[in-house]
Amino acid sequence: MPAKLTLYIDDGLISYVKEYAKEHKLSVSKVVNNFLTILKQETPQKLPNSEGTAPVTASLKGVLRREDADVSDYYKHLEEKYL
Repeated sequence: MPAKLTLYIDDGLISYVKEYAKEHKLSVSKVVNNFLTILKQETPQKLPNSEGTAPVTASLKGVLRREDADVSDYYKHLEEKYL
């Protein structure tokens, strides 16, 4: 069931979304609803350390130079960088 929601958004972004909605013959509410629906579909429902992988993360798979790199290498990198 639809519910009313008040959002505070930058004026420039509001103008852009209104123009986008007009060009695509949609309401601003429908544009926001479509965006949030897509966001929900693309966001894994599992915790970050589980088997679920976000689309952006999945797109980076295979970028590492070393074939034997794993999560522990990443944690080591973070420790060296920030500690």
